[in-house]
Parts: sequence; C-alpha cells; structure tokens
Amino acid sequence: MANINTEKDFMKFFQNKGDYLVELSENHFKTKEFKKALELLNQAYSMYRKCNNTDDAERTKKRFLEIKSNFLK
Repeated sequence: MANINTEKDFMKFFQNKGDYLVELSENHFKTKEFKKALELLNQAYSMYRKCNNTDDAERTKKRFLEIKSNFLK
C-alpha cells in the first residue's frame, strides 16, 4: 500500500486561509469593527504558524498590535 502525503496540501490550505482571514480583517477594520478585525488577525496568525510561515505570522502580529494599541483603549 502506498503512502499518501498530504502535508503540502495542508500547508497550502493554512497559507490560503491565513491570507483570506487577513483580507477579511481589513474589511472589518475599514468599517471600524476593530474587535472583529483583531479576532480575524489572531486566527490568521495561527494559520501562518501552522504552515511555518514566520514572515506572514510576524506581519500579522504587528498589524494586530498596531490596531489594538491605536484603536482599542
């Protein structure tokens, strides 16, 4: 029986899901739904970490902290 390796598919899924969540968070940010934007960025960060994309994870974390400190007191 042959081994089926789906790791690449999962990595691509996590990357695409992270990208989608970041885009969605920006839409919420534009409509001043800051808490929802932060929630989505948090989820995106988790997706990027799952696929070992540290660059996008750090960019997402930076955006999260930026919104949190500038728009939520």
